[in-house]
Amino acid sequence: MKVGTEPLHGPGRVVTDRNWEMFDPLPVGIILIDRDYTVLFWNQCIARWTGISRDAMVGCDLRTQFAHLASRVYTSRIDQVFEGGPAAVFSSQFHPHFIPALLQNGDLLAEHASVIPFDHNGMRLGMIVIEDINDLVSQVRMYRATRQLANLEIEERKKAQEALHAANAKLNLLSSLTRHDILNQVTGITSYLYLLENGLEPGSQQNEYVQKISHQVEVITHLLEITREYEQLGISAPDWCDVRSIVEHSAQDVFAGSIGIENALPALEVYADPMFGKVIFNIFENAKYHGKTVTTIRVGFSSDKDQGILTLEDNGVGIPASEKTRIFLKGVGSRTGLGLYLSQEILSITGLEIRETGTPGTGARFEILIPQAMFRVRAR
Repeated sequence: MKVGTEPLHGPGRVVTDRNWEMFDPLPVGIILIDRDYTVLFWNQCIARWTGISRDAMVGCDLRTQFAHLASRVYTSRIDQVFEGGPAAVFSSQFHPHFIPALLQNGDLLAEHASVIPFDHNGMRLGMIVIEDINDLVSQVRMYRATRQLANLEIEERKKAQEALHAANAKLNLLSSLTRHDILNQVTGITSYLYLLENGLEPGSQQNEYVQKISHQVEVITHLLEITREYEQLGISAPDWCDVRSIVEHSAQDVFAGSIGIENALPALEVYADPMFGKVIFNIFENAKYHGKTVTTIRVGFSSDKDQGILTLEDNGVGIPASEKTRIFLKGVGSRTGLGLYLSQEILSITGLEIRETGTPGTGARFEILIPQAMFRVRAR
């Protein structure tokens, strides 16, 4: 069935949506699959790379065309996306040919692949995003070779760290440029939708379709903002962070004096990613927007021989017991759905963990668990 016909439901029938055609101009491969790995959409970019037309793929099991995707290495992670888990990322280092595409020189295209949850008319679909990083991989290989020749006297570990840092910087540059180009296209689409909507009768079916397209454009923009949030994550080496100072600055930025802060911290330093301050900021924002009745936040620290515990506790409405683990999943929340998920990722870089242990109805209590080697308390 071709994209653009009416949606069909039932055995052997494929559900498609004309709105998906907005993915055709994007300079990345976009594939939509359902829980059974049936291909629902195959954009022009991935068709051009692989030489396989959309008509040939829509309705087919992706694993039949690409047998390696039936391996548990892939299905175990992709299935989690359909079960409400986070996006599955298949890096170019370990999975460079997620959807094999042959180049003119006989090599396979180097790819970075992500499988992102995509809700459509009450159904959970998987959006596979394939990025072409072939030029970048070639540049990184040339860079590493040059570095190796110029720095033979430097120990292997230092060379690997510097090469990795350079590769990450180049990957982020590519991500930034790609995001900028896509946002330019999205801006154009949004402008045309605005003009189209003004020319339609309010409440008409055509007007409803335009609003649905506008919503999908918002989804694309939101996904692009996710990449912006992650650009700096893990780029800089971990360092010792002054927690007391971070708490004071974050409280001022979020509350501006509207909520009292009881800061009982010692001169605590935590070895973490430089984005550690974002964790504290996100927890304070969570209290501000979801705590409803919060008037005070208490910040403290305790430790034993195994670990330290940094606590941030408010006196708001708290978090229901059924939500205590779900709040750390990507997409959960009434705002961006990224704050606590991103916080968890930042902390995990140096082995820190976060959990919520508050009592529903009396306030939220976030505990950051810090391994013994990852914190120190200075003498005042």
